[in-house]
Amino acid sequence: MASNFLENLKKSVEEGDFNSEAAKKILEIDRLADEKKNAFGLVGDRIEKTGYAESVSEEEAAAINSEYEKKMEEVKKQDAVNQQLATLIEIEDMVKASIIDMLSYAEELDDKFSKEFENEDPMFGELAQKIEQINSKYNSIINN
Repeated sequence: MASNFLENLKKSVEEGDFNSEAAKKILEIDRLADEKKNAFGLVGDRIEKTGYAESVSEEEAAAINSEYEKKMEEVKKQDAVNQQLATLIEIEDMVKASIIDMLSYAEELDDKFSKEFENEDPMFGELAQKIEQINSKYNSIINN
């Protein structure tokens, strides 16, 4: 806000009643002051909205940035570890699913050729052995 004197001077210059370089400079200074005041008002509004109003030294800013970078590095490392863990769990789940499929298939074969296995048909001896081997080896893994 300009004082009454400045307002009257401004009107005089705008209407051409008073036309001097000094008056023009005074008006220019008044305009720049209003712009600065508005700019500071915007900054003040932002500070009010965000709650940040504290200024820090360059050393403090460097320390804060260093701490931030360390935290971000920790977050990146933890993210990398989590990604590896997720991959390992995914592989484990796939292996478990494959073992379950294999055991299911072995059970189907055992049912399908049960008569041949009971009669100890020599043609089915290796198949019966393999089914027994798979069951004993992998059932304990799936049940854990």
